Amino acid sequence: MDRERAWRFAELLRQGSVLSAFVAACADGEERAREARELGARVFAADPADLEAVEGIVETLTEWAEELADHPHRPDEPRPDEADRQVRDFLKDVLRDELSSRARDWMSRTELALEVNFLALRGMRTPAPRTREDAFYLYGRATMALDLGYRAAAERGAESLRELRRTHEEAGP
Repeated sequence: MDRERAWRFAELLRQGSVLSAFVAACADGEERAREARELGARVFAADPADLEAVEGIVETLTEWAEELADHPHRPDEPRPDEADRQVRDFLKDVLRDELSSRARDWMSRTELALEVNFLALRGMRTPAPRTREDAFYLYGRATMALDLGYRAAAERGAESLRELRRTHEEAGP
């Protein structure tokens, strides 16, 4: 499976899981709730090659969720960086059979290094605007390289983010 198709399938898995759970929990009737649970199960049981069928299921769930637009528990759309992190989690499952255990381990280690350093930088008190911009840029670039499987670029990005964190910690608030 090519990366673009795998990424799209992972996006649909993320959307399908959120929407089916929301509709199942908040639908007015038990019949709609049961149908939402069944559609959610079909999304997760789908073959990645059957992308069009999954898109159809997610479209149906989206329409049902729109009927509940005013519901107080309607899930918010995640920020783009959070949505990408969630999709990457699903993507690992989609590609699990296609990647070697060494490749999966490398991706997990690199992703963890990126997350730890990025979240640490975001959590620091009063980072300079330039430091904050650099953190977002380096994180975005490295995670994109990770998603595309560009090992050297992802590792350079992780190291740059680690160095930025170290520099900012040494400089203090």
